[in-house]
Amino acid sequence: MLLRFRVLPLVFVISLLSGCGLASKAFYSAGDKLFQPGDDAVASMQTYSVAQFLQPFTLNPAKASSDYLGKWVKVRGVIVDIRRKSGIAGSYYFIVTMRDEQNKTDKRLTFNFGSHNRADVEALSNGSVATIVGQVHQWQDSTIRRYRILRWLNNGS
Repeated sequence: MLLRFRVLPLVFVISLLSGCGLASKAFYSAGDKLFQPGDDAVASMQTYSVAQFLQPFTLNPAKASSDYLGKWVKVRGVIVDIRRKSGIAGSYYFIVTMRDEQNKTDKRLTFNFGSHNRADVEALSNGSVATIVGQVHQWQDSTIRRYRILRWLNNGS
């Protein structure tokens, strides 16, 4: 009897998790909208090129990290790499890498996208120009999370 009691909750939790894909997507999408800046705030944000955004980190990484960590920024650049990565329990996420549109730096900026943003990521393509709003997460690998793609232009047009 004791064995059944321990196994039953585990089976129940697994069946709940396996059927919650749509609910999970709705939950994370609602969370994105709740925690992202509104349209008016985004419209008034300065748009940085990749080189402009990364310059303070090149000059003084400690100061730039304290200035930007947790802040929302709007960055425009050329998409150079889009990867789908495996997570835990069958989940996945995307990593999108952007370079400076004018090639003013050879450094890259990385964005992490959750699987609930699959349609937005799949609309991007290597070589396209995109403007992305994101929250600065960490400097070590130039990562921005909690993003929002504002617009993208295929092949820079």
